This record gives sequence, C-alpha cells and structure tokens, in this order.
Amino acid sequence: MTAANENQVLGEPLLVTGRRLPLQPIADQGIAHVFALWNQRRGAARMPARGALRPEALVPVLGKVNLVAVLRDPLRFQFRVRGSVIADLHDHDMTGRDVAEMRPPEYRDMLIRHYTEAVELAAPLLYEIQQMRGRHSAVYRRIILPLGSEDGLVEMLLTVSAWERDFPAKTELLGFKRR
Repeated sequence: MTAANENQVLGEPLLVTGRRLPLQPIADQGIAHVFALWNQRRGAARMPARGALRPEALVPVLGKVNLVAVLRDPLRFQFRVRGSVIADLHDHDMTGRDVAEMRPPEYRDMLIRHYTEAVELAAPLLYEIQQMRGRHSAVYRRIILPLGSEDGLVEMLLTVSAWERDFPAKTELLGFKRR
C-alpha cells in the first residue's frame, strides 16, 4: 500500500462495534480453556477470587491476556498486566496505565463500555469486536471474566482475546499501531 492510499484509509472515520455472543459454545480454544478454568475456580461462588487464576494455568494464552483493576469513586479501569502479544499489536505497553488513556478514542470508549457492563453484571461477557475504516475491517473476540469477593464486588477483570492470523496486519492498516 502506498503512503497516499494509507493516508486515505486512515483519514476515514473509525467505527468500532462490539456484539455480545453467547457463552456456549465458545469457538476459540484459548478462550474456552480460560472460561472453563474460571468456572472451575469459582465453584459455587459468583466469581473466583482475584488470585484464584495463576499465570501458569494461562500459559497457552498468556500473551493475549489482560488483567484490569477495577477502581471506584469514580469507576475507572487500570491495566495491571498487559499481554505481550496485545502490547506488541498496539505497539506500546499500557501496563500500569488507565484505560482512559487508550487510543484511538473510539476503541477506548468501547473498552470502557464493555468493562463497565462486566462490573455492573458481575458476570462473564463474550464479545465479537469489529473495527472498520473505509472498506477495511478486522474482527476479533474477547471474553471478560470478573474476579473479586464472595459478596459479588468485582475487583479485577481478566480478559482473553482471540483473532485470526491476519489480524495484526489489519490492525496496522486500521491505524491501531502508533507510527
């Protein structure tokens, strides 16, 4: 793609949509594995405790995992762990930073909506995310799994993302990587 074509594509508005999917069946093996582990660790509780899922259990998907702290008064979200594959895709690491700092703003706003919904429902949510700019698009899936206390207070969100092999090239095309 020439620089002129790239600027034309990046000059178009970015549209980001997220469609909620049913939690069964989950097509992606990595997401299904972590969801089964989450269910196993929670037992009869509404959600597992924040330390119930150890990193060694997440090895198959570790680079595609985010751990997000839920902060209150006002409600906001902070990346505590940012998967290395995700950080590379976005060309920067947001570990320790507030989700409100994410760019582009269309993507950030969608993340905040989804994270807020997961906190309010205190339940796992699976989304299919589509990002479109002009004629170009990229699609991926993300599960959000709440972690917290027995009384239902969500303290952390564990997310796992899955995408097709060509997704990294499409995210660059869509302008998600910093230049």
